[in-house]
Amino acid sequence: MKEIKIALVGQPNVGKSHLINSISGATLHVGNFSGVTVEKKEVEFERGGYKLKLIDLPGTYSLHPYTPEEKVTKEFLLNEKYDLILNVVDSNQLEKNLAFTWQLADMQHPMVVAFNMYDEYARQGGEIDTDKFFTLTNIRAENVSAKEKFGLEELFSKVIKTYEEKNIPRVYYSEIVEEEIENLKEKIKDCEFSKRFVAIRLIEDDEDIYKIVHEKPWYSDILDILKAAKERLRIEYDEEDTKTIMFEERFALSKGVVTQIAKKAVKETLTEKIDKILIHPILGLPIFLFIMWAIFQATFSLGSIPMDYIDASFGAFGEWVGGLLPEGFVKDAVVNGIIPAVGAVVMFLPNILILYLGINLMEQTGYMARAAYVMDGVLKRFGLQGRSFIPLVSGFGCSVPAYMAARTLKNPKDRLITMLVIGFMSCGARLPVYVLFVSAFFAPEIQGNVLFAIYIGGALMGLIVAKILRIVLFKGEPEPFVMELPKYRFPKVKAILFDLWIKTKMYLKKAGTFIATASLIIWFLSSYPVDKKELQNIPESEQQTYILEHSYLAQIGKAINPVFEPLGFTWKETVSIIAGLAAKEVVVSTMAVLYHTPDSDETSKELIETIRKNIPFATAVAIILIIMFYSPCLAAMGTFWAEVPQWQWRLFYTIYPNVFAYIAALIGYMIAK
Repeated sequence: MKEIKIALVGQPNVGKSHLINSISGATLHVGNFSGVTVEKKEVEFERGGYKLKLIDLPGTYSLHPYTPEEKVTKEFLLNEKYDLILNVVDSNQLEKNLAFTWQLADMQHPMVVAFNMYDEYARQGGEIDTDKFFTLTNIRAENVSAKEKFGLEELFSKVIKTYEEKNIPRVYYSEIVEEEIENLKEKIKDCEFSKRFVAIRLIEDDEDIYKIVHEKPWYSDILDILKAAKERLRIEYDEEDTKTIMFEERFALSKGVVTQIAKKAVKETLTEKIDKILIHPILGLPIFLFIMWAIFQATFSLGSIPMDYIDASFGAFGEWVGGLLPEGFVKDAVVNGIIPAVGAVVMFLPNILILYLGINLMEQTGYMARAAYVMDGVLKRFGLQGRSFIPLVSGFGCSVPAYMAARTLKNPKDRLITMLVIGFMSCGARLPVYVLFVSAFFAPEIQGNVLFAIYIGGALMGLIVAKILRIVLFKGEPEPFVMELPKYRFPKVKAILFDLWIKTKMYLKKAGTFIATASLIIWFLSSYPVDKKELQNIPESEQQTYILEHSYLAQIGKAINPVFEPLGFTWKETVSIIAGLAAKEVVVSTMAVLYHTPDSDETSKELIETIRKNIPFATAVAIILIIMFYSPCLAAMGTFWAEVPQWQWRLFYTIYPNVFAYIAALIGYMIAK
């Protein structure tokens, strides 16, 4: 069976992944803003006697790439072999999307356009004449809806027909531009790309094409003609940047084509009605803050409901396991070390899932992009731009994908500042520590508000640090904020449940492996060495305390503790904080091991009571502040190092959060005391 290899290309949020899901039954992640598809993905299926192989390329706005994802797309289009380009366009954003379509058409490669989300466009009274589009451009097109699954069979029939007939796009610009393209084409000889494409890309200073043709024997012959062409265009358009000239040409072409093929929607859409409220210049920011407050309030209030059940389950499980195992080292390690420590961490799983659910709903409904728009004015005052908001908010979930989401920032300075302050956005792994200490030291009726204050306080401090970095190390203004606002959509329950299930699996796997192992090590170091002769002279009720105070862990903690004594720490708090550098949940599991008492039932509720009795309030404030600001986990630090190759910034990132956290904790301790 003959194979047709298709490059699936489009701007972010046009529904490429959703289209693949609908046509093939494959499952790919579908998100609501750029950065979701971070690598090419392949799907194969059969239609019309052919095997169709679709390569889903990352969303890109232009063939002038800024982000790593956009570079992946361009490199594939330039260097890989494929039979046809399938360009997915949002029917509701025709003029903007078609500007990229013309760049693809310049490549002179067989091409088909899918006008996706046509169901939404048609409901508002819009129509697109695909036959007229073909007449104007020689590009076959089809009105489709990946969501409603219509037009897809017709689309792939046109894909097969275009493949068989090898239709090449015929897209032309203004007379003056076409004249310069033709002049250059005459001097371009052998090349792996079409002469037209090379001429256009040279005019708009495409570095990748310059590198390719630089070694060609005819390159020197075109230099004078190219220089004259660009100079003439600069004079004609009164614009120095030839990229901007070609952008204006493509946008003008889009307007002209859309005028001829599209009957525009006339009704005010539901999205437009909602946006009048949610991105209102006065109401937008208070609404956003209220939504964030509601998420954190729910995180605490709803998350506390299953706590007792999980707590009791681990208590009963510990007793059951204790009854099965014989007395000795293994029983002590499992019953007194692993089970209570893992239980103390798992107890906070509902809180974390509620937080993830809130962030997921913001993304899937389309509100995340609005929040970025609303926050742009605020972020600009702190030396950032609205697009920074998405990786920053992602940091509330996990720092690892947040660092990767920062790739969407085109300006290297904006990207690096954003990455340096993502750690101030408290990730989900810090939540168990906050819940533990807030539960121990604050009244139930204000616990949700305290948690909200911790998260917002950390974020505000991150913005202040960003401003300082902008003034001192990264002078200059942030780039203007440009981001499309996708239509509001009802979240897909199946997708949300699947995402939460993945998060649950990852969390439980982490608790059952990494945290269990760390807890076992902490238990061993806190239980040995044991001087049995010395123990005989000590009352039984005091033996556990004696062993702990003379353990290997106590020796390590007491050696380090002078650094943390100004914060009111004992060696136990010091060891817990240091252990948290591996993973923040380990702070809770370490305290669960170190603070258990012989008379307690060793459950997490008992841990909350024990923390309240043994740690002064001022020290608790210092612990919370250190958790808020010091380095994230090793996985997050490794991701930062992978994303930022410069050693000076790696070193700065490794040191400065810990110095900042210590100073903040010291100030907080002194005020609280």
